[in-house]
Formats: sequence, C-alpha cells, structure tokens
Amino acid sequence: MADTITSLLPICTGYLDKTLEIFSLHQHPLVLVSTLAVRWGGVGSLPQEEIDVLVRSTDVTAIVEDLVASGDWELCDNYVTKQIIPDITMINSTTIQDIWLKTRIQDPCFRYLRLWPDTLYNLSVDCAKIEISDLLAKDTLLLEEEYYRDPHRRFGPRRASLYPDRALPRLQIRAKLLRPDIPIFIPTIEAHLNALLTQLKLEKETKLRNGNFPGRHITLFIRYLYLDWTPARDWILDSKIHACNRELMRSKIDRYQRGRGVIRRDAELGEWVYGKLPWELGFKKANLSG
Repeated sequence: MADTITSLLPICTGYLDKTLEIFSLHQHPLVLVSTLAVRWGGVGSLPQEEIDVLVRSTDVTAIVEDLVASGDWELCDNYVTKQIIPDITMINSTTIQDIWLKTRIQDPCFRYLRLWPDTLYNLSVDCAKIEISDLLAKDTLLLEEEYYRDPHRRFGPRRASLYPDRALPRLQIRAKLLRPDIPIFIPTIEAHLNALLTQLKLEKETKLRNGNFPGRHITLFIRYLYLDWTPARDWILDSKIHACNRELMRSKIDRYQRGRGVIRRDAELGEWVYGKLPWELGFKKANLSG
C-alpha cells in the first residue's frame, strides 16, 4: 500500500531544500505535525495535499516573507474552502490564524505548506523531538519502539529498527537533496498526543475548530498502537499522558471499539481464527526470546 502511495507521487527531488535553508537561517527547526508526523508514530494515516509545520508565533511573519521571496511558495487560502463540499474539520475557526502557502514548483509532491503557530497547535517548537530521515517514508513506521507493547509479538505497528529500508522514500521524491545536513523533526508521541488532547479539549469548550481534527488523530493512535489493550492503556495513562489530559484520554480509549470481524493468525493453534481480538490470540513460547 505504501509503495503504491509513493509511486503515485510525481518526480520532484529536493523540493524542500530552499525551505529548509530558510528555517535554518532563522535558527528555527523544521518540525512536522499533524498527518505526516503521526505516520512516523506507526499510524496508517494517508498523506494529504499539505505539509504541516510548527512555527513559533514570534517568527511566523519573517519566515513567511522569506518563503515567498524564495520563489517556491506564494500565499493562498485554505484550499478546502474552495471545495464544493468542504471538509469543515480542516477549517480553522479560531482567532489564531494559520498560514497557507501554495507551491510554485511544477508537478510537486505536496501542493501546500501549512504553518501552525505554536499557540494554535498548543505545542512548543522546543518540545521533545525526534529527527527523521525524510518527509515521507515508504511505509508507516514506529520510531519510538517503547510503544510496541506486546511482548509476545502478536500485534503492533511496524518497528523502524526491523525495516531500515522502509525509512526513506524513492530517490525521486525525497524532500532533501542538496541540504541533507539540515534536519527534519517530529514531536515525540508523548508531546504530540498531549497537544492533540489539549486541542480537543479547547474544541469542546469553545465550539471552535482549529482545522487539525485532533479527535481523529487520537483515535488513530489508539487503533494503531493498540492502546485499547488494558496493559497498554494503563501504561500510557500512567506514564505519558499529562494529568490535565488523562480523563479525556481515558474516555477516548474506553469508547473505542476494535472490530472482531477479522481473520487473524493464532500462532499457538497454527491456524487462522475469526472473532478474536489481537491480544486473545495464542503465541508460541519461542516468540518470547530475542
């Protein structure tokens, strides 16, 4: 599936080189958030048309001016507002403005750059971060392997250490070409989840959306990290979720319903079974070693 996604993208090597240089000149890290960031957390989230980047509110104006001056980007409106039936979950209705830019590169991999002020995303640019190899990997990968919780290896996201060949896209669609020395970051899962939970709380309190569909991202983390499994649920609530967000996260997990109507491999029985949840499957003792 992932190879299909990346193979459909046009050839556009080094399309973020100038953007990375501009962020570097402002001594500002390029930190991905939203859809592209959660994919590096083992979540099967499909890329959209935009690159979402976190920016300090105090640096937004200067960075935007240089991005436009580079010739690679021009200011634009949120493309969703021009759709016949717009996806309202992507429209920011708060008082804090997000900035949209449209690429001027021919046949781009991504058409838009969305800059998220830290005050809108409820996440500091100086949060705990992880460097990633490129914008879009060949597949969804879990970099923080402590979130792979099943000791019997029956279920869990694809761990990056076991699939190093999946961490880079095809050469033709790599974001960095001339400036591989400038890093790209994502927030840690802990930092990102707590920011999303804060966004969701504000959305419920104010009835105003910030355009990031935080509830959807949280649900995808629950699904792909198997946080509805009781040991994983208890672990993440106790060790990763801030006290102010714990009740909302507990509620989100407890309301999540994982489907049983799936055929899964039971290693202990040596056959495919129907109607069992992943943690109800048997396992071979040999799977405990290594």
